[in-house]
Amino acid sequence: MSIILYFKYRPEKNEGLCNQLMAIFRIIGETLYHSKQGNNVGIILNDFQTRLSSDTVDFNTNFSKISFDSFVDVNKLIQLLSKENILVRRPEEIDNTNQQNVVFCNRFPIRSMTQVESKETGLFIANNFPFAKKVVNIASCIVNLMSPHTKWKAIHLRIEDELKNFQEDPNADFENHINNQISQTLNMISAPDLSGVYLATGIKEGKYNKIVQMITKKLPHLFVANKMSILKDQPKLLNELNTLSLEEQALVDWLVCLGSPYFAGPHGYSFAYLAGYMRHYRGLDKESTQLWPGYQPLWDLWFPRI
Repeated sequence: MSIILYFKYRPEKNEGLCNQLMAIFRIIGETLYHSKQGNNVGIILNDFQTRLSSDTVDFNTNFSKISFDSFVDVNKLIQLLSKENILVRRPEEIDNTNQQNVVFCNRFPIRSMTQVESKETGLFIANNFPFAKKVVNIASCIVNLMSPHTKWKAIHLRIEDELKNFQEDPNADFENHINNQISQTLNMISAPDLSGVYLATGIKEGKYNKIVQMITKKLPHLFVANKMSILKDQPKLLNELNTLSLEEQALVDWLVCLGSPYFAGPHGYSFAYLAGYMRHYRGLDKESTQLWPGYQPLWDLWFPRI
């Protein structure tokens, strides 16, 4: 019997949604490569992780495991990858004696990829990857609710207090970061023909309301919403949203960013860059996606937009 080379995702400490998605996309890229080389390959599904609190500095130990199914429609993934001769297995389906045939992956590259391979992988993922149905349904509803606004843009607003954990200087002025993000956001939504803005953010209601007041004071013609506010008249969907883990709720935001006619966000964060990556390979107009500095060169090296 031929040996099967399995690839398995292993989460890094404090990884949020899009770093985890990058790891899964990495695994798919690797298995596609090895399958095309004629090797027997498979993917072993593994748990994801989610934050237990949002917009707080209590971050370092505040994670919990969540099922792979939280992000991914596993049945569709099995069907999709079987066409590429790639097996998909849950951990309990794998004989523990064969663990030496498992390659553990995260978002970091484990080999050099050609530009052709990077493009083929990007197109495959962006146009085929099956996200969890319950998350897709909520995101699709939000996009539909935003669509009456003739021209609207999704904005990734990354100002949650948890960012303080990642600052090189813990004494740095976090208010300067917030003000810079808000200033950039205002620049990105100041076009006179823009009628609606969707804020993809994990900030709490009080902080969100203050941001909305700042935006509408300067741009009173704009309709401004986030996932909670736009679903207020959809009690069933709002209840479904509230039952999701924080990473699943972030996935709702991220899928809205993928489905919006226009998107902008800070290049330095994986959430915004990976949204730009997916939009690029879905063939959306280049001008519809804006990623502002600071620049994070590693994203372009790890997941290039060819």
